[in-house]
Amino acid sequence: MPSNQPDVKLSPQDPTAMSQPLVKNSLEPFLSGRGPHPSAPTAFSPVKVGNMTLSHRIVMAPMTRSRSPGLVPNAMNALYYAQRATCGGLIITEATPASATGWGYADVPGLRTEEQAAGWRVVTDAVHDKGGFMFAQLWHVGRVSISKFQPDGAAPVSASETALVSSRADPGAKARALTVAEIKGIAAEFKESARLSHAVANFDGIEVHAAHGYLIDQFLHSNANLRSDEYGGSVENRARFLFEVLDAVLTELPSTRVAVRLSPWSTLHDMADTDTEALFTHVLKRISKYGLAYVHFTEPDNSHPSGAAVKTDQANGDSTRATFWGDSSRLNKLVPLVELPTKVLLTGDYRLPEAEHALTIGRAHIIGMGRPFIPTPDLVLRLWNGQPIKTDSPVDFFFSSGPKGYVDYPTYLEEKSQDHTAKARDE
Repeated sequence: MPSNQPDVKLSPQDPTAMSQPLVKNSLEPFLSGRGPHPSAPTAFSPVKVGNMTLSHRIVMAPMTRSRSPGLVPNAMNALYYAQRATCGGLIITEATPASATGWGYADVPGLRTEEQAAGWRVVTDAVHDKGGFMFAQLWHVGRVSISKFQPDGAAPVSASETALVSSRADPGAKARALTVAEIKGIAAEFKESARLSHAVANFDGIEVHAAHGYLIDQFLHSNANLRSDEYGGSVENRARFLFEVLDAVLTELPSTRVAVRLSPWSTLHDMADTDTEALFTHVLKRISKYGLAYVHFTEPDNSHPSGAAVKTDQANGDSTRATFWGDSSRLNKLVPLVELPTKVLLTGDYRLPEAEHALTIGRAHIIGMGRPFIPTPDLVLRLWNGQPIKTDSPVDFFFSSGPKGYVDYPTYLEEKSQDHTAKARDE
């Protein structure tokens, strides 16, 4: 569709170049007329993922932001995602509870009622107006919750009666083990969320969150799953709930609109297993039969949001990153188990050089970036142009309320305009 703004070509070597417009109702792909990027040709190349053809391979990763009072997505959420959308780019939403017992954080938008789905429709419309794609990440936090977020102030639920030691659980509290009937009921709630995601919210697909120590991950890992029934014991039994959820959502959506997130070897929220490689080998061999859009892996040495891996890199220079991004990654044992047409998405403190390397050697087809998108709404454009990437987003603003630290970050062009205005005023 023709743009109503000048068609200004970009030079990736010119950091002051104006952007080719990404305007409302413009369906020009991000790379249209730009040619290959000189230092990251693979990152800025098209790829087919599910039934989407992405114009570049930088994905906005899911990040909880706690900006939805009443648990319903709102106009400010729509602005936030639209600011970060690119034509032909993929955004994965913040984790979105699919169950009444699935909440664990304040002001997190759900996707289990018609009202919530209608709120999400405002968000997806804003992203689609930019020509972008959007997947909803469906979530149940399990024992990571606390009683104030549970119906009637009840105890959180989990695979077994266990306590979360390393994080934010109620002091001395233990999660309640789900009954078999309740497990089936939660799978049915995921199915309803999947229906709403397409029928009402108009998402391009959904990502089942089975990582980071949340409920599905609690079933997978032997230290959190102490059950002796059909959901516990063997890796086949511990993976049963994950595949019941996948089977449930696949009754509402085609496999090309469904993805899953996994975090092998992550210790987030106390996860550990007696044989992680055997567990996820089983899981991935089964997943590969589904023909999902993608499998989303969290790099195992950078799965905690504290930023420890970043600090280690800063302290030790390039050698740490060279090891972290190189052939020694533990994920290299598992990534080859993902069979095409399912694609591999990797996230974990990626910068453009590491992203390009992972894509070029075939470790991944798409790369997720998270925190850089917070203070840099035009991140993809800045990466293309070689412009400065902002890193000054205080943690205090990650989960606070209101627009500050959420939708008030300027683009590169807005910064330059502000600088020019300030200079003219001084003169």
